[in-house]
Amino acid sequence: MSDGVLEVRQRIRGLLVDLFGSDHFAGSVPDTVSLRQAGLSSTALVSLLVAMEDAFGFEWDEDVRPESLRSIESLADHVVSLR
Repeated sequence: MSDGVLEVRQRIRGLLVDLFGSDHFAGSVPDTVSLRQAGLSSTALVSLLVAMEDAFGFEWDEDVRPESLRSIESLADHVVSLR
């Protein structure tokens, strides 16, 4: 795994902390686990996606694959692929 992917994963975890005010969720969810199955609501996921647009300077495409939105790992891989 490249340093770029690790950095993006850490930034996503930071966004989760910023959004939800606690590192309990962000610190306990493994990178590969589905965020929805881990307890993130659909509203919270949308908030995370909007925060990611601001933090990483991109906009989500309408045709983004749903599996790209599944986990911290898949979100980070998507961001890195855009660079």
